[in-house]
Amino acid sequence: MIRHRHPLASGRLASGQAVGTLAAALCLVAALGVVQPARAQTAPTAQMLIGKAVSDDDQAGEVTNAINRFLASDIDGASAILERVKSNNAKLPPPGVMMSMLWMNVNRVAEARSALEETVNKFPADPEPFLMLGDLAFQDRRITESSLLFNKAADLTKSFMENPKRKRDFEIRSNAGLAAVAEARRQWDVARKHIEAWMALDPDNASARQRLGIVLFQLGEEEKALEQFRESKKLDPKSLQPELWMARLYSDAKKRDVARKQIEAAVKAAPKDVGVLLGAAEWFLAQNDLEAAKANADAALAVDEKNLGAKLIRGTVARVSRDYRAAEKYLNDAHVQSPGNFPASNSLALVLVESEEKEGRQRAVEMAEANVAMYRDNSTVGPNALTTLAWIYYRLGRREDAEKLFARVTQSNTLPTDGAYYLARVLADRGDADKARSILEQVLAGEPFFATRADAVDLLEKLKSTPPKK
Repeated sequence: MIRHRHPLASGRLASGQAVGTLAAALCLVAALGVVQPARAQTAPTAQMLIGKAVSDDDQAGEVTNAINRFLASDIDGASAILERVKSNNAKLPPPGVMMSMLWMNVNRVAEARSALEETVNKFPADPEPFLMLGDLAFQDRRITESSLLFNKAADLTKSFMENPKRKRDFEIRSNAGLAAVAEARRQWDVARKHIEAWMALDPDNASARQRLGIVLFQLGEEEKALEQFRESKKLDPKSLQPELWMARLYSDAKKRDVARKQIEAAVKAAPKDVGVLLGAAEWFLAQNDLEAAKANADAALAVDEKNLGAKLIRGTVARVSRDYRAAEKYLNDAHVQSPGNFPASNSLALVLVESEEKEGRQRAVEMAEANVAMYRDNSTVGPNALTTLAWIYYRLGRREDAEKLFARVTQSNTLPTDGAYYLARVLADRGDADKARSILEQVLAGEPFFATRADAVDLLEKLKSTPPKK
């Protein structure tokens, strides 16, 4: 199976504003209104654990003490403190809910889930563990399970009288969760009902407006959708430009001419907004309009010469155009600026292997090998790292090493889109034109743009002149 991926999809652009396909958007909708596991990027605080239950609690110091015990690996001590603070203030969440938040903050989802399951037994009338378990199920794409859990939480919320502040929070989250389920099932009318119920409780929530905009678009109410995206922008100036939302949705609907007009309208409305310029550059890159992508990336760099996303896009445009000198410049700048950025280092390695200088080719090997070692267990970018190293080995004549790596990727059914071209080249070079042609036809039929598309087209034309095996 060829896994189609945008060339920059394995790392977020610096702007953080690019929107992918509708399918990607719907995979993320739960994060806009449903609790999700926190990542250990910021230290946990008492506000994180009890802020949705009480505004000003005199036991915040005790909660902070529990957090410190947890971070010092005194799990029993932390749990005992949280048991005590809950017994002293019934308005607080159950101790297991707070412990699960701490576990999720360090990405220990199994322990978080266990704490929630225990809470269901000890506090069966509390909706929160069902909400959190529902979100975990949704993130794993277990839609039916998440639906049951969100519905259970909604039912419990109706009779929950322990804390009005928590009750309102539960109403919002259960509606957001049930809307996410309906969106995943493409039940747009149902999703609309739940999002509107959410907005009635929280009218100033920009994320809810965005969600409603997507749903209204799917219901054929494009003007109302645009209005919601504009309201979202008013509520949160950092949110995506309304026309960019519409462009992505029109693109998914295969209405690319309309999408282009929306992109142009977005740039006209905010010509100095780096996020808008990058969104436009990414869109044009996905349409294989390299000149427009270059122009918008250059405009973004003119506003912010250090913008990482703009450097990545400019480097990708140059690479696709086979201008390897320019590609090396932009991608090397991006790599120096952000050494841990996988798209920068991965793309730079692929450019350096085309270098006429021995030092450049050696650096390509070193960077690719370092990425494989670093991302070996990363299911998102690991296959890309392996495929890149395989191609670099192949380009440098290490064919046996290359074929072993390609075999690992194909056996796991995670061949990236560019990897399809690389593998086809290997197969064609060893005389297996039929398999190479089949791979290229599949990837070219399903993907309007990828970095090696022009090479794939050239190779397919060459293979078509080769008589198929009988």
